[in-house]
Amino acid sequence: MRGLLLLTAAVGTCMSATATMARDLSYLKTKPFDQLTAAELTLAKEEAKKLTLRSLVACADPGNMPLSNDKLEGFQNKIADVLGEKLGVKITFFWRPYLERGLTRDTFDNNECHVLVDLPSDYSGILTTTPIYKSTYVLAYRNDAGYEIESLDDPRLKTLRIGVYQHSALRQALADRGMKEEVDIHVITSDADLRPENQPWRQVQRVVDKELDVAGVWGPFAGWLQKNGAPIVVKPANVMDKVRPLEFALAWGVQNTDVVLKLKIDLALEEAKDDITKILNDYGVPLVDCSNCIVQGNLPSHGNIEQARAKTYEQRFLKSLERSDLSKDASADQVVTRERLEAWLKEGIDVNAELMNAISGGDPERVSFLIEKGADANKQDGIGKLPLHRAASQRSSNIMEILIAAGADVNKRDGDQMTAMMHAVNMNHVPSIELLASKGADLEAGTEKGYTALELALGEGKFFAADALLNAGSKVNVANGPEGVTPLMVLATQLQPKLRLNQLSLGPSPLVIAENMIKKKVDVNAVTASGITALMVAAGHNNAPIIGLLVRAGADPKMKSKAGKTALDIAIEANNDAAVGALKFLTGAVTAPRLPDASQKATQ
Repeated sequence: MRGLLLLTAAVGTCMSATATMARDLSYLKTKPFDQLTAAELTLAKEEAKKLTLRSLVACADPGNMPLSNDKLEGFQNKIADVLGEKLGVKITFFWRPYLERGLTRDTFDNNECHVLVDLPSDYSGILTTTPIYKSTYVLAYRNDAGYEIESLDDPRLKTLRIGVYQHSALRQALADRGMKEEVDIHVITSDADLRPENQPWRQVQRVVDKELDVAGVWGPFAGWLQKNGAPIVVKPANVMDKVRPLEFALAWGVQNTDVVLKLKIDLALEEAKDDITKILNDYGVPLVDCSNCIVQGNLPSHGNIEQARAKTYEQRFLKSLERSDLSKDASADQVVTRERLEAWLKEGIDVNAELMNAISGGDPERVSFLIEKGADANKQDGIGKLPLHRAASQRSSNIMEILIAAGADVNKRDGDQMTAMMHAVNMNHVPSIELLASKGADLEAGTEKGYTALELALGEGKFFAADALLNAGSKVNVANGPEGVTPLMVLATQLQPKLRLNQLSLGPSPLVIAENMIKKKVDVNAVTASGITALMVAAGHNNAPIIGLLVRAGADPKMKSKAGKTALDIAIEANNDAAVGALKFLTGAVTAPRLPDASQKATQ
């Protein structure tokens, strides 16, 4: 119920105003890029071709070679030079250590720069350009070490001095294999421009100097030293882990409202493709195969890990849990057969207790057999749990169907006053929800505090479940709890995950859920007992994408709470800059001046 609790403290993307184009492109300010129609995108591309820039400021790290530094020696500095030539503008830099918190918030909202260089291309907090290149984490070791490391599972790694830096996917991959204490951690600081010895590439230098045996680092750090003659082997690690992503595509990022600028840079990137390829090769950047990148690379790719993750989550949340095959090493006394059950029943075993064991074991055949032998599908166990609820807690919708056919009450509450539907929601499991709904489960049955299953799903970020409940007919225009909270208000607390991989585990995005609710005629101006609207909640949570969607759907930004606060007032008091920018743009309020020449008018 975290999201529901947060509603009482109504206290991301940035949607600040930019210069008005000759034609009405206001939709670009309030509509996510990936939801633009073909016609809208075509219009934006036409404007991008005509856009004239008088200046462009890029935020970059002042001390992170070989990527960038304040002496303009990094490959990102060089890429900026060639892009500036294609754009017809001199790109200058605002120096901002990337380690510091609030990177996108502080730089964009304070009008420090127009673009951020070298960000993950799937970073959803901002609008990214076409991916420029894809690289990988690597293992770097001296070429006279006398060994070849081909796998992160190589037992020799546990005997070697391995250096990793503090925030590192490769460090996590090694930890997955039990290598936590053995690694030498390089602490990353925000003053590496003043203290060059703290820059991450220095860990590779420690390998060269024989202070470490192996450095597990981002590929460009090692590739740069190797290109400059360091006697090291650079071994790509992306294909060494089947679960954790160790390869990433990098892009430039702009504000979500700067669609035309993004498209303008995309055009320049394509035009500068050969120059960028040469720069990356000159710096020794390991380039992974990437069909949608400007520079495609030739190192083998792990493949689309998003697809693999999506398949995993599809299996987990969209299909019934299947009984696992028995281990070939299981001993005879671990295998429960029908014959053993018959014998146990003759000895007087509790058939209802054994039913719970069969459900826990995910064994539908045992469940059916025990029901035939008199097990009660509505019998609570010693701690108040019910068979149907236990099956729902395991995503075993196939067993749930057997229990319902045997008379299990789909609306009965367990000892914790939870319904089977609530358990299914907690597991974010669509087949269980669909089954219960089809068998007459009360979709509006509330928790002890009165919140419905839909509100529970939204508050906990269980968006597979929320989508299934909406499709099953859950009411959207209800108000529950002491304050009279609506499902839309609960949803307004939910921010878009920063990386798409994180979204995969949750289900449809909050924006998709909100659009579904709007299609079902949700009242976007409903108020709580305190006069709070969903728009005010979104403002309090700095939820600019939801703010844009709500205003387009008719939410009134002029409404005031009983405390006399509008959504904009709430956002300002909470220092929620993204929400402030969105609301000021959408309401036509006066905004703070942007960085000079951030976006110029299209030529007529």
